Amino acid sequence: MKKKIHNFWLIIYSILFTLIILEIFFNLLLPKHYVNKYYKVIYRLWDQGKIFKNIDNFFKFEPNLSVRHEVFFDLNNEFIKEYSYKIKTNNFGLVQDNDIYSGKPSILFLGDSFTEGMGAPSWVNYFGGKVNNYQVINGGIFGTGPQQFEFLEKHIDQHYDIEKVIVLYIGGDITRDPFNFSKQNLKCLENHNYCKGPENFYGFPLEEKDPTNFLKKLKKYRDDKKSKLTWKKIRRKIKNSLANLYIIRIPRDFLQNKFYKSQNEKITKNFNSIRNLVNKYGKDIIFIQIQTLDEIHNKGKNYNSIYGKKFITGLTDKHFHCNFEDDPSYFYNYDGHPNEAGYKKLYNCVSKILNKNL
Repeated sequence: MKKKIHNFWLIIYSILFTLIILEIFFNLLLPKHYVNKYYKVIYRLWDQGKIFKNIDNFFKFEPNLSVRHEVFFDLNNEFIKEYSYKIKTNNFGLVQDNDIYSGKPSILFLGDSFTEGMGAPSWVNYFGGKVNNYQVINGGIFGTGPQQFEFLEKHIDQHYDIEKVIVLYIGGDITRDPFNFSKQNLKCLENHNYCKGPENFYGFPLEEKDPTNFLKKLKKYRDDKKSKLTWKKIRRKIKNSLANLYIIRIPRDFLQNKFYKSQNEKITKNFNSIRNLVNKYGKDIIFIQIQTLDEIHNKGKNYNSIYGKKFITGLTDKHFHCNFEDDPSYFYNYDGHPNEAGYKKLYNCVSKILNKNL
């Protein structure tokens, strides 16, 4: 009996020792897995006022806006401004220079912040308001996924003659739920004095005042909240640390990409919305998957990108890619969005796809 127990623990220790050696080996041999560690220290500010409009279970911008948007990162107790630019919306509250009119054959771009052009003046403006005599409608809105794409498409379709649809997406879109703004967040956006701290999006008179003291107030709220240690936070930290070990991540990613079909409720709902759009537009819908900064750093697509592409190509053969030559210089340092040069490259890629396929 003692010999069996001894052999059992010998096997356990041997396995643990082997796993430790493998983890050390992978850490020395393989590039470090890239995780955007800055997303928790980001502050998104708009010049305060009425900026967004809730419409049922989704939102869009207010029409005819010209509003400054700035993003700051709290790095080593210093607020670094990542970018600052003017967002301009048209007569329908969409981020583009050209107004849009009913009765004109239109091409609708759907997507998230990459399609909106967050971080720089909208790249969709490079089309000059037309693609092959189709009126351009930019339905790109930050933070959205396919469910919200579908809601916005239905909203726009009530007013305009949509003949072609271009869906631009990243892998992470398929796990997103629709969202709009709480009353508190809208108040905070209209006047920074109403901001309490937990809002994700903030208003501030950017054209008139330096926001540093306001950012310090927000930071204090976050620091106070972070200092309160809970069992949930501890579990999440342990789980994340284990998930990023090579000995877990490598076999997990292989098995996921080869065999796993997620039953995640968010993914299922987003796939249903994609299917609805394909059924509605048939040969007149095109999908374009956009490469992200983390995919460049990690030398390959993540599970959601692979799974999303597999689902879409099972519905239509009109699926394409826009990449950035695996070059991170097309992106901002911390934010993860393309910079102005990156958006110009995205425009060139999309333009080539449309010239060949419309």
